[in-house]
Amino acid sequence: MDSNKARQAFLDFFRTKEHEIVASAPMVVKNDPTLMFTNAGMNQFKDIFLGNAPRKFPRVADTQKCLRVSGKHNDLEEVGHDTYHHTMFEMLGNWSFGD
Repeated sequence: MDSNKARQAFLDFFRTKEHEIVASAPMVVKNDPTLMFTNAGMNQFKDIFLGNAPRKFPRVADTQKCLRVSGKHNDLEEVGHDTYHHTMFEMLGNWSFGD
C-alpha cells in the first residue's frame, strides 16, 4: 500500500467513526509566539486543549505535516542515518475534545 492509500484509509476509517476530517495546519505557525514550526499533530488544537478557543467539532482526524525540531523527544541527530528519521514528516491523528 502506498502512502496516499494509507493516508486515505486512515481518514476514511475515522470518518465512519463520526470524526470531522480537518486540513493540515501550516508548518510555519502564525499568531502563536510559543511555536515557530508545527512539530506535532496536536499543535493546531492547542487553544482548544488549553480552553482558549471553543471546539468546532467533538471529534476530528487529520494528517498533519510536521517539521522535526529539537525538544522533549529530540531525535534530530538521527536524521539521515536511517530510513525513517526525516526533517519533514506527517502525523496521522484522531482527536476527541471531551465528547
